[in-house]
Amino acid sequence: MLKLRKVDLLGFKSFCERTTLTFSGNGVTCIVGPNGCGKSNIVDAISWVLGEQSHKSLRAERMADCIFNGTQKRPPMGLAEVSLTLVDPELAAAAEKVLAATDAEAAATAGEASAADPDESPSATDAAKRKGPVRHHLHLKPGELVIGRRLYRSGQSEYLINGRVARLRDIQELFMGVGLGPNSYAIIEQGRIGQILSSKPLERRAIIEEAAGVTKYKTKRRLAEAKLESSKLNLARVNDILVEVEKQLASLRRQASKARRYAELREQMRTLLRRVLAGKAGELEAEATRIEQRLGEIAAQEAETAARLQQLEAEHERLTARSYALEGEIRQNQNQLGQTALELDRAENRIGFNRERRAELAARNEQLAGAVEQNAAQQAQLDAALAEHVEALAALRAEHSRLHEALHRQAAEGAALAEQERNTTTRLAELRRAADTLADRLARLHAECAQAEQTLAHCAEDLARRQASLTALAEQVQQSRTREAEARAAHDGAEAEARRLTDAVAALRTRLAELRRQQAETSERFDRLREELADARARRTSLQQILDEHTYSASAVQKLFAANGEGSARGFRAIGVLADYAEVEEPYEAAIEQFLHEELEYVVVETYDHARAGIALLRDEVGGRASFFVDSLRQYFGRPEEPATTLTALPGVIARLDRLIHFRDPLGPAAKRFLPRLHSAYLVENAAIAERLATEHADCQFLTPDGTCYQGRIVTGGRVSEAGPLATKRQLRALETRIAALEQEAATTQAALTALSHELRSAEQELAEYTARQMEAEKGLVAARHAWQQARAECERGEKQLADARAELVQLQEIDARARARAAQAVAERDHAAAERAAVEAEAAHAAERLSELRAALQTHQEGTATQRAALAALAERLAAAEARHAQLAAEREQVRQQQTALTEQRAALAAELVELEAATQQQQLRQQALAAEKTRLEERRAALETEWEQTRVRLVELEDALRQLRQQLGDLREQRGTQEVERARMQAEREHLRTTCLEELHLHPEDLLAQEPERLAGAELAAAEASYRDLRTRVESIGPINMMALEEYNECEQRYQFLARERDDLVQSIQDTQQTIRELDEVSRQKFEQAFRTINEHFAQAFATLFGGGTGEMRLAEPDSAGECGIDIVAQPPGKRLQNVLLLSGGEKALAALALLIAIFRYQPSPFCILDEVDAPLDEANIGRFTRLIAEMSDKTQFIIVTHNRRTMEMAPVLYGVTMQEPGVSKLVSVRWEQPQTSEPAAAQAAASSAA
Repeated sequence: MLKLRKVDLLGFKSFCERTTLTFSGNGVTCIVGPNGCGKSNIVDAISWVLGEQSHKSLRAERMADCIFNGTQKRPPMGLAEVSLTLVDPELAAAAEKVLAATDAEAAATAGEASAADPDESPSATDAAKRKGPVRHHLHLKPGELVIGRRLYRSGQSEYLINGRVARLRDIQELFMGVGLGPNSYAIIEQGRIGQILSSKPLERRAIIEEAAGVTKYKTKRRLAEAKLESSKLNLARVNDILVEVEKQLASLRRQASKARRYAELREQMRTLLRRVLAGKAGELEAEATRIEQRLGEIAAQEAETAARLQQLEAEHERLTARSYALEGEIRQNQNQLGQTALELDRAENRIGFNRERRAELAARNEQLAGAVEQNAAQQAQLDAALAEHVEALAALRAEHSRLHEALHRQAAEGAALAEQERNTTTRLAELRRAADTLADRLARLHAECAQAEQTLAHCAEDLARRQASLTALAEQVQQSRTREAEARAAHDGAEAEARRLTDAVAALRTRLAELRRQQAETSERFDRLREELADARARRTSLQQILDEHTYSASAVQKLFAANGEGSARGFRAIGVLADYAEVEEPYEAAIEQFLHEELEYVVVETYDHARAGIALLRDEVGGRASFFVDSLRQYFGRPEEPATTLTALPGVIARLDRLIHFRDPLGPAAKRFLPRLHSAYLVENAAIAERLATEHADCQFLTPDGTCYQGRIVTGGRVSEAGPLATKRQLRALETRIAALEQEAATTQAALTALSHELRSAEQELAEYTARQMEAEKGLVAARHAWQQARAECERGEKQLADARAELVQLQEIDARARARAAQAVAERDHAAAERAAVEAEAAHAAERLSELRAALQTHQEGTATQRAALAALAERLAAAEARHAQLAAEREQVRQQQTALTEQRAALAAELVELEAATQQQQLRQQALAAEKTRLEERRAALETEWEQTRVRLVELEDALRQLRQQLGDLREQRGTQEVERARMQAEREHLRTTCLEELHLHPEDLLAQEPERLAGAELAAAEASYRDLRTRVESIGPINMMALEEYNECEQRYQFLARERDDLVQSIQDTQQTIRELDEVSRQKFEQAFRTINEHFAQAFATLFGGGTGEMRLAEPDSAGECGIDIVAQPPGKRLQNVLLLSGGEKALAALALLIAIFRYQPSPFCILDEVDAPLDEANIGRFTRLIAEMSDKTQFIIVTHNRRTMEMAPVLYGVTMQEPGVSKLVSVRWEQPQTSEPAAAQAAASSAA
């Protein structure tokens, strides 16, 4: 069984030196000594080390008062330390397990011991944890357990188990169930023996529960309730989140279904598009094969003809290759020359930049020089201030020494006064003992009077305490109402915020859906625009190729331009045909093209020399005939046009042809003067008008809108095989305009698509942020709702407690009235008896008066000493402030010095950079000179290459003159080949468009697509497949906006829902398990309490009868029907009196009743040790004998430590500790041990302690 072996005190209250009290096993140990010597401080120390947190229970104004505060001869100590050494093998093993668990928790539990004490800071315990769990190496015997507690004057505190830092909770759990827990009944402090009976019914119940061992079950129940409340709160949060997730899941399920259907249709479209594109690719491949075959045949014919020209062509090719090589070298030389010039410009720019940078660095250097000077001035000021402050600091230190010496002198005077006061007190005590001897016969009356006064005082204390409790409860209720209102306001705010975020999330989701719909529409429109743009560009390429190769012209004209393009025509240079410069409005294109078919093919040249060269080329080389239009007409530009004839005014005549055609510069309007047919030709409305007018005006020509020409009796008409140059040019212009518009629209659409993508990503990110904020707001709402409910429940509980307190106050007022009546009767009897003592006390009056004078003088002296101490403390604070200012000035001076060093380093860095810039500038100047030389060399090389190229071109012209006859034979074949190549270009454009479509839609090349699609559609099947594709595309467009992320979001939401559902099931199961645990704990607690209550009640009745010499005492449940939480009332009937509440008993009777209850508790559940502080003071001689006999009976099971002044109590103890105070304010121990206690020896120990004090 657990036993107290030793108590060590150091710096606790009046025990400034290390003091050790040793106890041996069972039995009784008494602590004796005069009043005020520090006996009760030992009891306070044991209570404190076991975890007492109330400084009022320790008879202190604050927890720091437990540290030795110093005396006249001793300085204050920095810490208070108490340790208990106990012996119990089982408890020591349990302590090691607790320490192991505490070490495993590490710093997470480091501050709990200090956090439980409001006057102590947790920082000390945290610091101790950081230093390590082991603070001392204790040499413990087997089965020993050492509990310690330290308190530092800084407020830091720590608990120790076997020298290792522990928590307050560890110590409480260690002693829970052995009578040393928070509601311990084993330590009865001075003057509190009667409070066991006068406490609240629930407080009495707590004592019985501690004895029954229910406390640990209640602790477990509180932890289980906290866990249950947390689980319920988490369950509410999970349920709220599940509701929102279910709503989101339903919405995502619909969106996912729609996205799934869209994906299926898109896959069908993709499959069908593969077949359609494969069919088209097959047709285009077949057509391309046919064209290539035709081109192959023409090429074979050309090869047969060209075999005769092999030698000349070989030389021509060699010279041509050389010409191209020279052109490449010339271009390369030009590029190198341009690059060299660019590098030269860069070198010059770099030199200029270095010069500007050098100027900037110089300016910066000047700024840093100014900063250096400013810092130097500031450092000088700080040095002066520091020197001045050193002088002031020396003066303060001198004043502090003077005050300290004066305080020592004052202390010596106070010691002399105290000595006189002690002598007078001794004399007064002797006189009072003589008076006590004379008052033996009135002892009974005095005791009854004291009991009456004590009862009245207890009633007054209870009334004051209940009134204060009532006031505190009213304030708590008001605070609870305020907290409930604040919690409700917080709940309303959280609810509004959650609603606002929910609306914002819904709006964002609507906006996101609209953006995705716009993105899909914009993407589809962009795809259509790309298709149209590709078609238009392919068509433009075909038309431009037709215009560039003049395929609409006669064979001779094509040959001329072919020769002109190949560079084989000496002296001939064509700038185009007349059709290239003619412009006609669309309604008249066909008529004018057919009428001016030959004129539009006139070859436009700059001079007559070029025309003659062209004729020579036709005659000698390419063959055929052509007309040339010489562009030397600028002298006619200013001349007015000839007026139109009067035929334009005739009915049916639209206009003369020269008014319908226009020529662009450089030809301009003057070109019409050299086309005489324009001035005699008219456009009429129909053939009938043309026939009539042709008959009447045989010298004129009349054209109908379809191109039929009437002149006299000659009618010319028909249809050309293909579009003419004017229509082709108009189509090309229209295509250029359409392409520009499409490009602009495509760029705009792409920009809009990009903006939509950015806006969509921004909206998705904003939605994610708002969703997270919404979840946090929902959690906050649940927490606010829970806090509001708790505040409301707390308010209701407070109001109920307030009503109960008011009812209890009324009951106490009735008890107080009865006690006052009895006290009045006791006072009357005491006054009658006191008259007989007046004579004896007269002699003591003079001594008391003298003692009062001495104490007044001593008080005055102490006040003066306190004043000097305050002045000394104030001066010490000023001195500390001056020293702190001195340190601050020194730190500022050091900071300025560091800044000065940094500025100096920056100036050095600037100087280094200036040197580097100067070197870089010189290097760039050298590079500039080298680049200039390289440029000169390249220019000379270009001149040489151009000379060689000109010589090569001259040789090529001579060679082409020799080959002109052979090339004329190849003209027809080339014309046929040109036609086929136009077809091939058109086919290539269509194939390129198909390739683009395959890559964009299928991400495949047409070759790969053909390899993957062996079965190809053609004809009607291909048309049907295209119709099906268009139908599928219409169905996809009819679906509307699609959220393609819905499938992924739905899967994530489904996983989250399942996870939350599992969490909810786990929480429900945890709540059920916790509730079952609480029920089991309640049942165990109820059974243990009922058993303990019955047994202790029986023991109480027996002990009451023993102590009172008869009578009855009984504990009763305040509410028998609700035994689980009701309080305990105690009724007693001393011998010869009626049954009444224990609160109505006298002081001595209350003490005996309380002792009877303690003895009953100890008989049921003996505590390892029990400390009784002057509990025998209210007892008379007869009751003292009963008290000592009961203590002796129980001392074989319980270790008793009794603080007493009673001799009979001392006689029963084998060990006495006398507490003395030889030095004022410092307690010391004097121990006495004997085997056969005698009556005189305790008295001797008491006398020795008194004389030492």
